[in-house]
Amino acid sequence: MRLRKLALLLAVVGLVCLPAPVYLPALAEATSPPPQTSQSYRAETVSLANQSDVETIVSRHGRTVSISVHQVSHRYSAGGYRAPNETRETLAAAMRNGTARTAAAGARADLQAIARNNTYVHDAYGERQQYYRFSVEENGSVVTARNATLQRVANATVERGAYRYENLSPEARETVDRILRNSSDEDFGYRPRVNDAFVDRLPALVEKDGTLHSITVYGHVDDFGFGAALVVGLGVAGVGAVLILVGGVLYAVAWWRE
Repeated sequence: MRLRKLALLLAVVGLVCLPAPVYLPALAEATSPPPQTSQSYRAETVSLANQSDVETIVSRHGRTVSISVHQVSHRYSAGGYRAPNETRETLAAAMRNGTARTAAAGARADLQAIARNNTYVHDAYGERQQYYRFSVEENGSVVTARNATLQRVANATVERGAYRYENLSPEARETVDRILRNSSDEDFGYRPRVNDAFVDRLPALVEKDGTLHSITVYGHVDDFGFGAALVVGLGVAGVGAVLILVGGVLYAVAWWRE
């Protein structure tokens, strides 16, 4: 009788363990805090008075006021342009010649939309890292492009794209402060939670107490939380299967003895 009870107990425990690959990952997800971002961030002090910092500001954050012609494509814009080929060619022609024209209605609409959101254009993969201030006239039919210095682009980037620390919410300030505190040479940066304030605006320029900070991605981290729970669940399920098998054998032995 005792052997049968032991066999039944082992079988019951085994049955409980079998669905572990399903409930353990769900339990881990339900009880764990919001996941961290896959990137860690660090801040670097920069100044518009330093030429190397000017280049850093433009290369890291210039996208707030400029666009690279390679972005005007189906591949990079996910269908955000009506006539990406014609639009890109018109921009490139203006950069080469100073002025370019297009008669395509889709390109005209694209160029006007680009001009509303950007002041400068450049070619990130071109031979020359030259920026151009561009304008669109005659309902998008005419594009003009004039050489612009990196200093002007950097000035515009800071003026329009930098966040003023004092204007941020308390929660956003805390996120920024944590990044600043973990940005020394000995630190590996700060890895915020995905739901932390200001995370959706990173990388970013932040001006605090008159000092400009360039916050950028310092490293990438792979999380294995859910996968680890699944692996553990599979292991528990394997143990459950063994327990059921042992319980069955013991029950058969008990039945044979009786």
